Amino acid sequence: MNKNRVDYHLRDRVLLSTTIEHWDQYVASLRASDTVTIYKQEYIVNKINMVHDSQKIVLKVNIEPLKLK
Repeated sequence: MNKNRVDYHLRDRVLLSTTIEHWDQYVASLRASDTVTIYKQEYIVNKINMVHDSQKIVLKVNIEPLKLK
Protein backbone atom coordinates (compact mmCIF):
# COMPACT_ATOMS: atom_id res chain seq x y z
CA MET A 1 0.00 0.00 0.00
CA ASN A 2 1.28 3.45 -0.89
CA LYS A 3 1.50 5.52 2.28
CA ASN A 4 1.22 9.26 1.95
CA ARG A 5 2.66 11.88 4.27
CA VAL A 6 1.25 14.82 6.20
CA ASP A 7 3.54 17.64 7.35
CA TYR A 8 2.32 20.23 9.85
CA HIS A 9 4.24 23.50 9.40
CA LEU A 10 4.44 26.06 12.18
CA ARG A 11 6.00 29.16 10.68
CA ASP A 12 9.25 27.99 9.00
CA ARG A 13 9.61 24.56 10.62
CA VAL A 14 7.91 21.20 10.47
CA LEU A 15 6.23 20.59 13.81
CA LEU A 16 5.03 17.09 12.96
CA SER A 17 5.42 14.72 10.03
CA THR A 18 3.53 11.44 9.78
CA THR A 19 2.37 8.88 7.22
CA ILE A 20 -1.27 7.99 6.72
CA GLU A 21 -2.97 4.99 5.19
CA HIS A 22 -6.61 6.05 4.96
CA TRP A 23 -6.04 9.12 2.81
CA ASP A 24 -9.65 10.03 1.92
CA GLN A 25 -10.90 9.82 5.50
CA TYR A 26 -7.98 11.87 6.82
CA VAL A 27 -8.39 14.69 4.31
CA ALA A 28 -12.15 14.82 4.86
CA SER A 29 -11.79 15.08 8.63
CA LEU A 30 -9.03 17.69 8.36
CA ARG A 31 -11.18 19.87 6.07
CA ALA A 32 -14.17 19.52 8.40
CA SER A 33 -12.19 20.84 11.38
CA ASP A 34 -10.51 24.21 11.73
CA THR A 35 -8.19 23.15 14.57
CA VAL A 36 -5.73 20.34 15.29
CA THR A 37 -4.11 19.20 18.52
CA ILE A 38 -0.40 18.34 18.39
CA TYR A 39 1.60 17.49 21.49
CA LYS A 40 -1.31 18.62 23.73
CA GLN A 41 -1.36 22.09 22.11
CA GLU A 42 -4.22 23.33 19.94
CA TYR A 43 -3.52 25.03 16.59
CA ILE A 44 -5.64 26.71 13.93
CA VAL A 45 -5.35 25.33 10.39
CA ASN A 46 -4.46 28.20 8.04
CA LYS A 47 -3.85 26.52 4.71
CA ILE A 48 -3.76 23.01 3.26
CA ASN A 49 -1.66 22.23 0.17
CA MET A 50 -1.19 18.95 -1.69
CA VAL A 51 2.25 18.40 -3.21
CA HIS A 52 3.43 15.45 -5.29
CA ASP A 53 6.77 14.16 -4.02
CA SER A 54 8.12 11.31 -6.23
CA GLN A 55 5.73 8.40 -5.58
CA LYS A 56 3.88 10.00 -2.67
CA ILE A 57 1.46 12.81 -2.06
CA VAL A 58 2.49 15.17 0.70
CA LEU A 59 -0.21 17.15 2.45
CA LYS A 60 1.35 20.37 3.78
CA VAL A 61 -0.75 21.94 6.51
CA ASN A 62 0.17 25.42 7.72
CA ILE A 63 -0.88 26.00 11.32
CA GLU A 64 -0.55 28.69 13.97
CA PRO A 65 -1.14 28.68 17.72
CA LEU A 66 -4.72 29.08 18.86
CA LYS A 67 -5.13 32.40 20.65
CA LEU A 68 -7.64 32.16 23.46
CA LYS A 69 -9.55 35.29 24.36
